[in-house]
Amino acid sequence: MESAAGFPTDEEPLRERILKAYHEKRSGSEAERRVLAAIRQFLSGAPGAESVLGRYWFEEDPAASARSFSEDLDRAFSGLARLTIEPLLEAITKAESKQSGGIAPNLSVYISSRAGALAVKAGIDETVAGATLSAAILGLSRAGREPFDAALASRRESSP
Repeated sequence: MESAAGFPTDEEPLRERILKAYHEKRSGSEAERRVLAAIRQFLSGAPGAESVLGRYWFEEDPAASARSFSEDLDRAFSGLARLTIEPLLEAITKAESKQSGGIAPNLSVYISSRAGALAVKAGIDETVAGATLSAAILGLSRAGREPFDAALASRRESSP
């Protein structure tokens, strides 16, 4: 499903990567469990039975959801929101300038290449890092960049 503000993407590989991390790493370190909880909260189902099928909770209020997701990631590891989201926003900017329509030509390769660096910087498992990137990409593809730009800006303002 595509948002007017977002970009088209094949969501199935993103969901598979998230589920793999949840099933394999849910009993990992405290930080990894917190990251997985942040992802689970962000991607929880739509609110109530009257909502349209196929929508995520974050689509009901993208700004609040992106802010909450960022806060939850930073509770797991200080700076994780920025480490996760900023490179994705940069990739979107590059894609927009090239009018390529997506964040990367091969999203799976892109996530794998970013997950290693994110795992090292945050001290989390690479599978969890890949799931974190996947959740953020899913959010960006449906809600667009604005809620995530605002969430990072608010994190910057609240940092000492």
